[in-house]
Amino acid sequence: MLRRLPYTLLFGIIAFGVMMGQLRPYIVETGHLTPFLTTTVFFRETLDASALGLVNYMGLFLQACLAKPWLGVSLVTFLLVSIAYATRWVVRISDVWFGLCWIVPFLLLASYTQVGYDIYLSKGPLRLFVTVVPLLVILLLLGCLLRPLWKKKEGRLLETRWGYIVSVVVFAAMGYYFWQTTYKDKNFLNILEMKQAAEHDDWQRVLTLSRENEAVPTRLQVCLTRLALYKTHQMGDQLFATRDGDAAYNTPKQHPWLRIIGAPLLYYHYGKLGFAYRWAMEDLVEYGMRPNYLRTLHRVARFNGEKELERKYADALRHTLFYEDEETLIAQEAKEIMPLTNYTDMLDGDDGLVEFYLLQSFALTEGGSREMVELSLMCSLITKQLEGFWPRFMALLPTWKDGVPRHYQEAALMVAQLQGGADTSQLPISEEVRQRFSRLVEASARLGDSANNAYSLRPEFGDTYWYYYFFVEGMKTY
Repeated sequence: MLRRLPYTLLFGIIAFGVMMGQLRPYIVETGHLTPFLTTTVFFRETLDASALGLVNYMGLFLQACLAKPWLGVSLVTFLLVSIAYATRWVVRISDVWFGLCWIVPFLLLASYTQVGYDIYLSKGPLRLFVTVVPLLVILLLLGCLLRPLWKKKEGRLLETRWGYIVSVVVFAAMGYYFWQTTYKDKNFLNILEMKQAAEHDDWQRVLTLSRENEAVPTRLQVCLTRLALYKTHQMGDQLFATRDGDAAYNTPKQHPWLRIIGAPLLYYHYGKLGFAYRWAMEDLVEYGMRPNYLRTLHRVARFNGEKELERKYADALRHTLFYEDEETLIAQEAKEIMPLTNYTDMLDGDDGLVEFYLLQSFALTEGGSREMVELSLMCSLITKQLEGFWPRFMALLPTWKDGVPRHYQEAALMVAQLQGGADTSQLPISEEVRQRFSRLVEASARLGDSANNAYSLRPEFGDTYWYYYFFVEGMKTY
């Protein structure tokens, strides 16, 4: 027993530590993407779907438990440890070789932790969850069948002084294999954590995660950061000072990941409820009644006053394992989204290009609520469509009681310089911004058309709209 204990404790520490530590956002997302309902209808449908219906049902149950990481990880770790002990019991090897019994648990665990972005495309339980329970049952049944053949002295022929060494080396090699094959991409895990914070309206957390991310961000991270800046009323002062980027999603499958992961969330919070509902429904039809999709469908139905649909989705959410009552959160979201919905919400087609559609639709919007006018102004700056800058800027000017946000001051000076005909001397633009703009004009004249302009000017002007307008080009929007 004492010879087995170090392996057991070490495996538990490795499995629990990795999943509850670095991979925690991935664990939570797996639970939120698992279509599991506690209804007899769902149970029967799962059993009728295939010959492995019961296995799939148990696999979905285990996956759904990961929505509460401590519970799901504990269950999975316990079952994998049980497989190691069941293997020893069936094979009847001595404790000297116990390290060999951990080969299968490590392989099973790695089959789950290496999936990465593909968790969004899985239409059933991942390999770990449809394997672990039936494998444990098979081992136990096999052990019972082989009992008459067992000898009284187990493992005597296998007792050798090399057993400890081989056992430890194999265990260490499998631990290394598990760690090396585990998908630990920083942007992927950051995306999941930002998304989960946004789903709970924790916008400051989204911004903190954005700032802490050291890798070049993907467009989805940029979109989530912009949304958080809008929600916290920091867009006009911080947007062009935050890190931009269009890093590729680190996966060989080039799917529209921004749409797949973020479309319902982004569209919902920007008031494009028809698109939020459309993509949540399409994915629900494709991948099943995942709680993530049900949350969006329930919110949109409630916002639109569709009582029957609202009750249908609310009932489905109550039959997921770990749905939490979100009435207060939903009410606050509806209050914030309402000013963005005073337009005809028509599905005019986004071709799955979520960021491009949002930017263009707001940039071309005229009039509406104060929130819509500011989003229109900001999106016109992002897309560099400055023809309608002054009407939007002047409409918002009386509303800025604490002063004109910095990026709008920068844009006003630049647009006046580029287009002419506008007197900015009477506008409430700070002396610091005016002097900084003068230094930019002087530096540009001095450097001329040098290709090194972007590099030379970045230290002093990299956090301004001017730098974005002149030097940030060719960014993907998907």
